[in-house]
Amino acid sequence: MVVFWVLPSGFRTYLFFSACLFLFFLSAGYFYPYRTAQGSLQKPVIVIDPGHGGVDGGTSDQQGILEKDINLAVALRARDYLQHYGLNVVLTRTSDTDLSPFVPGKTGRHRRDLEARIRKARESKSLFLVSIHCDWSADKKRRGAVVFYNPNSAAGKKLAAVIQEELNKTQAVPKKEAPGRYFIIMQSGVTGVLVEVGFLSHPEEAGLLRTPAYQDQLARAVAGGILRHCREQALD
Repeated sequence: MVVFWVLPSGFRTYLFFSACLFLFFLSAGYFYPYRTAQGSLQKPVIVIDPGHGGVDGGTSDQQGILEKDINLAVALRARDYLQHYGLNVVLTRTSDTDLSPFVPGKTGRHRRDLEARIRKARESKSLFLVSIHCDWSADKKRRGAVVFYNPNSAAGKKLAAVIQEELNKTQAVPKKEAPGRYFIIMQSGVTGVLVEVGFLSHPEEAGLLRTPAYQDQLARAVAGGILRHCREQALD
């Protein structure tokens, strides 16, 4: 304590406010230890999967903007927010690539790509996987972000509900999380949800999805749902 008072006044002020800020975040639950089955505490590993990539562009809007690029932009921003609050985040891809390059004469590239993403989630011992996608429909009126979960996973449904609540804060018409039988979230040993952040077939929503500002809103919502879920896991 004596050492503190002999420090320059400006530095003492800096230390004081730094300590206050740390205690605020600590009390608010922003540092999220996760209790393992053995009782030890560790930071959870979260896998974020930007859908498609490389030769697989996914769907596109009327201007030719590809889904894979929007997925990656949202995922990178969500990763940055989560890392800022101390979570360990693994991305299945960080650039315009896929996890199973095209091999002439060999079929099943798409399935191998999905399996590689699932394998990354398992190898990282992730708490859960969040796959980011954009949707498309022949009905040009359909719009809105929806989170899908494995209908056989109570944990997945709980995660989907929290992320959906956060996403609903960014859209005029609230949506409801829904069961979905997507391959990437139906795997044993992996709790996963798939987030469709919006419809590229809807002209207005496609325009929003192209903008960094809206991509950032979506990333904040996804990250906010993940943080809430991790806080609840830590308190259980």
